[in-house]
Amino acid sequence: MSFARFKDKQPYPWSAAASSLIVYPEAANQTLYTRRATRQDAGRYSCRISNETHSHHHTILLDVVESAPDEPKIMFEPSDRWVDENASVRLYCEAFMSEPFCRYFKLRVSQVLCKSYLADARNELKWRRLLANDTDADLLPHQQEIKTVRDDSDEIMGAYLIVERMSPADYGSYVCVAHSNQRDVRAYVTLHYLSESGEEEGGEGAVPWRALVLGLAAGGALLASAWALHARLTPRLLLAARLAHARLTRSRQTSTALDKQYDVVVSWTDVDEALVRGVLAWRLRHHYGFRVLEHRLDTRPDNWHESLSEPAVRSRALVAVVSPQQYTPAQLHTALRQLRALPLPPIVVFLQDVPKLKTEAQVKDVWGERLVEAVRRARPLAWRSLDQPAFWTRLRLLLPLPPHPAPTTLSQAQQTQTEDNKMTANKSWSGSRDALV
Repeated sequence: MSFARFKDKQPYPWSAAASSLIVYPEAANQTLYTRRATRQDAGRYSCRISNETHSHHHTILLDVVESAPDEPKIMFEPSDRWVDENASVRLYCEAFMSEPFCRYFKLRVSQVLCKSYLADARNELKWRRLLANDTDADLLPHQQEIKTVRDDSDEIMGAYLIVERMSPADYGSYVCVAHSNQRDVRAYVTLHYLSESGEEEGGEGAVPWRALVLGLAAGGALLASAWALHARLTPRLLLAARLAHARLTRSRQTSTALDKQYDVVVSWTDVDEALVRGVLAWRLRHHYGFRVLEHRLDTRPDNWHESLSEPAVRSRALVAVVSPQQYTPAQLHTALRQLRALPLPPIVVFLQDVPKLKTEAQVKDVWGERLVEAVRRARPLAWRSLDQPAFWTRLRLLLPLPPHPAPTTLSQAQQTQTEDNKMTANKSWSGSRDALV
């Protein structure tokens, strides 16, 4: 355990110009002492006691005056406490009380003012309970008050309020009343339930770590749940709202869609042909009602722009299916630039993760663009499995609405064809990945 003392934030010991107070040599409780107080001693004094887990501090304001004031001065003011029920608590209040002076006449005898020993002249320091209507009342019978007087000065009085076992009746506000020369000075303190703030008893600097950690954990779980619901439900709600709006404006929507021969161009390379034609293009055409134009691309991406220029003019949207693992970073960068140069903004469906190459992905091409920037600008869409509702929802949000409503049910022959397409696509997907490896 360690003690530290400060005056106006300066640690002890202090220079003579700052303060003449020293630790009293014979005191075991770290009392500060001076034989003769001067104006340099005035200021804000703090004491801090700490161990490996807790730290407590208290601050007082020392004011040096030429003569004893008429009204009492609170020297130690208690602070609010958070206490468990059935726990014990002790409050302390200390005040400076000057001797009662004559208020009705003064006699100049050897420069000393006469003292009044009238019956109503008294100094008193006491604890009182504060009621709801801002009036005070006597302490409860089980609440103990102990009064003290300093050994070095009979003008400094103290009063303890002790409660051995806290009960519901003991919680509330209390006032320490210092009475001298017909004047009252009050200091207020409140006893709270510990659960009201989570602070430890008397812990002015204590931190409610348990409540803080639980609150952060609950907040994190709430944010994670909200994000998961947002990621899952928001695209579906947006698609439902878009379809509902399209039903209300079907005639105008149909006339706009019929300006082009096709709704979407789906392009692929040889390695992904069975998957794209058997599942992606077939589902867009038969399940969602899109007019689909299928287009095969050369494995080398150097001439993709030239190959897709004519189909892009005849369609309202463009979907390019790409397997990143069959290209080097430079080839993939070239493919994305070729697609973005088309008159239609492409939707790039990646069948595998884009290689996370820390060096190559940051290298700029001849146009000063990085691969990671090119991927972000290509409206990427990941497709990891055949039956992935989130993928189809996001794809339909990116595509323009078809001119005719999608069929609500499939015939038996179409269902059989769908299953055959999935089986063929699964074999093709596995085969294409094995070939890539």
